[in-house]
Amino acid sequence: MSARLRRIVTAACTATAMALTAGCWTRDADRTVPEPPPPAYGALTEGAATTPLGRPDPGGKAVLADAAATGAAPKTAPVRAGQPLAGQALPTNQWWTSALTGRLERPLWARPLAIGSTGAGLGISSAAPAASANAVVTPFQPALHAGGPISAVEVTGYGAFHVVLRAQLRGGGAMEITVVQGSPVLYLEFEGATPALTASGPVVRVGGSGPLAQLTVAGQRWDVQAEDGAGWRQDGDRLTVDRPGRTAVAVARVPDRVDAGRWARALAGAAGDPVIRTTSSMAYDATAGTVTQTLRAERRTGRPGLWALLPHHRAALVPGGDLEPLAGDYPDSRGSLSVARATVVRVRVPMPGLVTEAPAVPLTRTARAAVLADLTADLARAPATAKGGSYFGLKELGRLAAVAEVAKGIGARAEQETALRRLRPALVDWLTYRGPGDVRYFAYDRVWGGLIAVPAEFGSGDYNDHHFQYGYLVRAAAVLAEADPAFLRDYGGAVALVARDYSGTLSGTGANGFPAFRAFNAYLGHSAASGFAPFADGNNQESSSEAVAAWEAVTRWGIVSGDEQLTTYGVTHYALEAATARRYWLGEGAERPAGYAHTVAGIVWDAKIDYATWFDPRPESVLGIQLLPLTFGSLYRGDAGAAAARQRELTRDVRGDPRVWGDLFAADLAVADPAAARRRLTAKLPREESTSRAMVRYWVEMLAAYGPPQPAVVADGPYGLAFGTTSQPRLLAANPTATRRTVTFRRDGTIVATVVVDAGQSIVRQP
Repeated sequence: MSARLRRIVTAACTATAMALTAGCWTRDADRTVPEPPPPAYGALTEGAATTPLGRPDPGGKAVLADAAATGAAPKTAPVRAGQPLAGQALPTNQWWTSALTGRLERPLWARPLAIGSTGAGLGISSAAPAASANAVVTPFQPALHAGGPISAVEVTGYGAFHVVLRAQLRGGGAMEITVVQGSPVLYLEFEGATPALTASGPVVRVGGSGPLAQLTVAGQRWDVQAEDGAGWRQDGDRLTVDRPGRTAVAVARVPDRVDAGRWARALAGAAGDPVIRTTSSMAYDATAGTVTQTLRAERRTGRPGLWALLPHHRAALVPGGDLEPLAGDYPDSRGSLSVARATVVRVRVPMPGLVTEAPAVPLTRTARAAVLADLTADLARAPATAKGGSYFGLKELGRLAAVAEVAKGIGARAEQETALRRLRPALVDWLTYRGPGDVRYFAYDRVWGGLIAVPAEFGSGDYNDHHFQYGYLVRAAAVLAEADPAFLRDYGGAVALVARDYSGTLSGTGANGFPAFRAFNAYLGHSAASGFAPFADGNNQESSSEAVAAWEAVTRWGIVSGDEQLTTYGVTHYALEAATARRYWLGEGAERPAGYAHTVAGIVWDAKIDYATWFDPRPESVLGIQLLPLTFGSLYRGDAGAAAARQRELTRDVRGDPRVWGDLFAADLAVADPAAARRRLTAKLPREESTSRAMVRYWVEMLAAYGPPQPAVVADGPYGLAFGTTSQPRLLAANPTATRRTVTFRRDGTIVATVVVDAGQSIVRQP
């Protein structure tokens, strides 16, 4: 073990009233009046934290099982976790999680670099993607191999978007590897072995001197740098450092169309100066209606490093600080990556508004009767909770919550109470383990550190889809808790733990027991669904809409439970997940490579874009899985032009009307043409079985009455949304809290109106 590695320390976690700052594993030493006013939303910094394994106490009347039933427990353990991580809850669902379970047989896709173990050593690839009609695939084609054949790999440290690995070489010695998402530079340090690189084909040295060798391999430019005082000795396709004692190497893929001089200055001194800490801060500006993400990558010397920025970074980049854009780009399945030099990269996206209470909608007598009939049909369905597991059972909770919300919106008290009366025992059943023989419960997993819902569906025992699945429960619990304070008192702690399982590091109940990261990937700006990512194409996410709904659920639970920090956590992640969902899955503003025949993507992987789903190849499923569940939080898909374009493309691909899930597409059409959407709501309309019929009709009537969302007017906090036009907006103020609240709406920083809304109510005003 190197001297640097032995000095791994754990930074302390500190918290203030306005921010939660989690420490990071590092490689070196530390370097509305008179009502209560709206929360002052602050920043929240996420970094790797020490979170020891240990079952948390949910408090109240909830009970967790000590272990999941046979068949539901994780099939894989983190056998490649190094000693510094022993006894800790460890991240799943990250781009590098597969390194905890294997020897890098599957590549880690950091973009623009990918690394993986091959028979020749550590393969380093930066291949361009290839597009076909239904996929954009990036192959793993190493241009260079570092060291030699690898016998074992351990994960020894990590941050918000970097990981540190230690590879044992079969020929003797070891290699410490620091790979950073969004960095074109790979940092290597050798111990007991001479630093060596082998090209996978003919290599031409085209320039450089001293510690820098500039190479061309298979038409790609690579710069390899040794520590100062050393040089490179070339023997055919193999390069070795020529000075004993110089053990650090940096390998960089040179971007296309680069400014050679500025690139060389930015890369200088990279060897021996790795990234030692990465964090992601999220801040919500309720006045401006924006969320700002700050990505920070700190090197040992404090000097700025090189970045490869994704399209969503580039579209929302905040200038300033030490950010220096550089010429050059890299091809990528999500669109070209631009280059910059910086310590900090800031990205600012709109918080698209979030309706956190059933909105009041003016209904004609006919429309109200139709909604009531749909509520009756919803409640006549046999509950699926007795049959469904961690996905279908929890989806049923979400459906009942939607029924209760619509019933409240139209003042149908009896139907609302019926839905809540069914919802409460189902939630209590899930949150209370009653011993052997119980068929629905949550268990704490002491192997990885998380909650397993039993019976587990779709691999959730291996941490697949936790945010997709558990988000339904958390949102349903928020709807119930608003109406039933006793449920909040008795089971609120358990719901918070379920939210924490998939969301990551949060303050409050159960400070230990969970990893710093689960679903969300900071650099990518969105979540990933596979727990252990056992795929050559890396991790993936199918339902972008279920991911956004998971953060809606966190936000709503934070508001109802009075946890301002949790509310901030939910709002910020909701905004960023919504922005990337619109771009990378729905294709709004996307840079699809030539040859790909669609706007929408069904599955977005680390290494590819797929027009497909895990369950059905039909176009309705590819688009439809990006539209469920339908909740009042689905209005982030509120651009009328984009919705109309989706409908045209679906009609083209299906060659007519949708054959399945017609209710979802009617709701999506309503953003652009509510009258046409209303005409689709017939008895023959094909339905998605977990979607409330009443919610679909109420959604259509809401958009018919108010128009599409109006992003130019913002509400202070997740308590409202503007509809209609900029000149004549309709202002919906929603208040799911237990106290009266004043919601302020602004346009370009100027107050448009203030709306006072009573507890548990919503109001629509036109200024």
